[in-house]
Amino acid sequence: MLIQDPYLNYSLEDFFWDERFRADVLNGGKDFAYWEEWVKLHPTHQPLVEKAKLMILSVYVDNITFHEDEIQQLVRDTQKILELDYVDDFPMEDATPARKMNRYWAIAASIVLMVVASWIFVEKNKSVNLSFQPSYENLIKAIPHQLIERVNQTNAPLIITLPDGTRTTLSTNSKISYPEKFIALDKREVFLVGEAFFEVVRNTQKPFLVYAEGLVTKVLGTKFRVRSYAIDKEVVVEVASGRVSVFANPKFANDDKKASNELSSIVLIPNQKVSFLKSDASIVKTLVNNPILLKPEQEAKKLINFDDTPIYTVFAVLKEVYGIDIVFDEELLAECSLNANLDGYSLYEQLNIICKALNGSYEVLDGRVIINAKGCFKK
Repeated sequence: MLIQDPYLNYSLEDFFWDERFRADVLNGGKDFAYWEEWVKLHPTHQPLVEKAKLMILSVYVDNITFHEDEIQQLVRDTQKILELDYVDDFPMEDATPARKMNRYWAIAASIVLMVVASWIFVEKNKSVNLSFQPSYENLIKAIPHQLIERVNQTNAPLIITLPDGTRTTLSTNSKISYPEKFIALDKREVFLVGEAFFEVVRNTQKPFLVYAEGLVTKVLGTKFRVRSYAIDKEVVVEVASGRVSVFANPKFANDDKKASNELSSIVLIPNQKVSFLKSDASIVKTLVNNPILLKPEQEAKKLINFDDTPIYTVFAVLKEVYGIDIVFDEELLAECSLNANLDGYSLYEQLNIICKALNGSYEVLDGRVIINAKGCFKK
């Protein structure tokens, strides 16, 4: 499946606040080379990228410290410079061309300085410091050992084999970092921005952890997908096989979260997923959009061909085929049965067919299917 480039929909403001873009602009060199190649592929976006780059460079201040009273005084002084009466004290019509240009530059510089000062003041007074947010860049900066970074700038998935033999399929516009060797470490850690499918080699002595923004995915050996583009508001983890444990990264959680049980891990089984909202670190457990068969296809086809089969057996078969718990009122539906071949339908279509026969409906809650039925006609 070809994933659309998220940067194609970016506005000037989106580029300015994008953490990766800002970091690449400020680092320059090889880091910004990616964007130079990107605008070659998308030339209509070049003016937007250039404007965003100039804005970032204009307001960037390196290792500067202001006290709040100094910032406030700086803003007041700058505002005075911009007052019309103050500017009139320096008549432009009588000035030389060089002096006029210097005066214009002084005013322009004052505007930029006021923007910078105001920006610093706002950032200092935010309850959350952006420099300590769990972005990909900040996560890898905290690692003491050297990491290998792989970037997929193509339009096709990139297959990467990690040091332990784990196979990773990296989607386009995605980036992953990992150590050269896992041997000397007590755990296997990788860092992701974008999307990747992992087929992890099992090792009970060294858990495999994927860090994506504020979410950590921990496994011993299984298959799962992680999606965490910078433009997305959430991180999504989907499980294809085995068991996966996910939890909010405690390093970046606020005190309320740490004091509560919200950092407890959530266990996922096949066909389940979690959505981790970046803004408040909340986690919602549900089912994947298109649950897959966990049984061989030919075997599954035979199992889901029901011939006057008791409804409790039907739900037991679906659980076996898809690995998903189905909760229903066994007493109410005790005398109900199903006569239908469900081959060729998705799980959700199958559930709709069953619920229609039961005069009811279903909902997905906490990774399970809940059947709400009024019962069936007695024979």
